Amino acid sequence: MASKTIYALDSTALILPYTIGKRMPPVYRILLTLKDEIDPAVLRQAVRDLVPRFPYMYTRLRRGFFWDRLEDVSEYDVVEEDNGRLCRPFDYRGKLPLMRVVYKKNELGLEFTHFTADGNSGTVYLFSLAARYLELQGHAMEKSRLVLDCRDKPTRTELADAFRTAYAKPEKRIRQVVPPALQGPGKRQDGCLRATIAELPIDAMKALLNEKYGGCTITEYLAAVYSLAFLQLYEKDGRRKPVRLEVPCNLRQYWDTDTQRNFAGIANICVVPGRADYDFDDVLQLVRREMRENLSKEKMQAFIYQNLRYLKLLNAVPGFVKRAALSLGFALVAERIWPITSGITNLGYLRLPPSLAGHVLRYAAIMGRFGVNRIVCAAAGVNNTMAVAFSAANENTDIQDFCIDFWERDGLPVRLTEQADQAGSAARRGGTEVQ
Repeated sequence: MASKTIYALDSTALILPYTIGKRMPPVYRILLTLKDEIDPAVLRQAVRDLVPRFPYMYTRLRRGFFWDRLEDVSEYDVVEEDNGRLCRPFDYRGKLPLMRVVYKKNELGLEFTHFTADGNSGTVYLFSLAARYLELQGHAMEKSRLVLDCRDKPTRTELADAFRTAYAKPEKRIRQVVPPALQGPGKRQDGCLRATIAELPIDAMKALLNEKYGGCTITEYLAAVYSLAFLQLYEKDGRRKPVRLEVPCNLRQYWDTDTQRNFAGIANICVVPGRADYDFDDVLQLVRREMRENLSKEKMQAFIYQNLRYLKLLNAVPGFVKRAALSLGFALVAERIWPITSGITNLGYLRLPPSLAGHVLRYAAIMGRFGVNRIVCAAAGVNNTMAVAFSAANENTDIQDFCIDFWERDGLPVRLTEQADQAGSAARRGGTEVQ
């Protein structure tokens, strides 16, 4: 029997095996809409062709006494027709890799976890898969930072944990006690994950932001509208908890690395207007200031230092103790003291190689359930379309409706699609189900 190749979990993934539970399966979906209908047999071949190029994606968990690790697998049957269920948990000790490639008509999706990749590296895998699939269909594909050649071998630095390279003691230690944050409407429903995807034209958004909002970024604008939606609930309910958003930051913009593992930091954006008669401009200015202060290399350096220092303290703690302690700790953190309102991420507006751009209609990301939050938001864009996806753990649509209404009042045309795990109305405002 051939020996298994073992990979250490990177500094993001290291703690995840000890936090797995029904309330927070860390599964995410990235979607591409292609022009032509997908041939599943060709797609399965493309998945197999990428095994040597992305070996860490084709792994499962291997339990260790102190820390769990990843080991490669010999079965790659991860392609399946989309059955409408989003971000299903994986069998973490099963025989298959911790990823899933789904298709339906002309939709191609990758479901994965932070055990193996972050949003950036998952995107690289998905676009490389799409390019290989199109190559097998007879189309010539050029290579780029988004499209890696399946015939190449991964470099040592692509497989490395870039957090270890970036680790250094910051000039200033950040000590912060984070108070409880406002939570979204309604209660979580077991088995429910409803994704609402709003498509916005990039050119119209950029014109609006330049003419009306002083040239703010798309991420700032989306986060401000999202925060305003929660603040309206805050005002209605008379609660005095802040709106606090977790905003992932791609650390590759600060540290020069080609790693294809996890390499993202988290910034906490706290939005509390200073006066009772605030308006959207006040919220936007708060968001812009918070993002400038917290999405900086200095703050991300402190983030890396604190997280790796915490992990070092756990090195000598047996895995079963970590698992019991973290499970108990999470159970004791009731929703009334949870410090995060929601998460919002922007994977960016991507400019594809010309050979690939003509085959891709849409790029979108759907965040899975996490923590106790009822709703999270992810944005991704390509070919003049920004897809903003809301993932909700109940049937309440107050936040989604508020944001969509706001964009329409701002003059942005919105195309709406929706998909849900549970039975229920899948179309609102004339929207159609995700294909």
